[in-house]
Amino acid sequence: MKKAPILIIGLGNPLMGDDGIGCVVAERLAAGSGLPDGVEVLCGGTDLLAWAAQMEGRSRVIIVDAMEGSPGAITVWKDRFEQLDDRQEHAHHLSVVQSLHLMQRSVAARFTLVGIGIVSARAGDGVSDRLAARVPAITARVMQELNC
Repeated sequence: MKKAPILIIGLGNPLMGDDGIGCVVAERLAAGSGLPDGVEVLCGGTDLLAWAAQMEGRSRVIIVDAMEGSPGAITVWKDRFEQLDDRQEHAHHLSVVQSLHLMQRSVAARFTLVGIGIVSARAGDGVSDRLAARVPAITARVMQELNC
């Protein structure tokens, strides 16, 4: 079966409050009917490298992930991630930025990172009300990236 040329991966842990925003957006996109042909969406959990095989053969990979910043703010980076903090906070897997740098060396796709400012990343089921109210705008911004 041939892979869709564009892959959207929502990252995050839905059990860690706002950290799960990437998965919430991915689920919203996957459930909607507005995705163009040739787009596949998945909730990728917390380890981007686990999806390396899914990225192979794609022309474009769009990643949606929680980041420090103003709650609900949307920031987009395309193919250049040097200015982002790439500190490794866990001993057993790379940060998203480190993973993106590695994937750029091994996968011939263009990469876009859609960063979403979050309120907190504390244990709790679901995103904060403040962030939940921003999901339609975040989803619309990701859809806009499909046309770039």
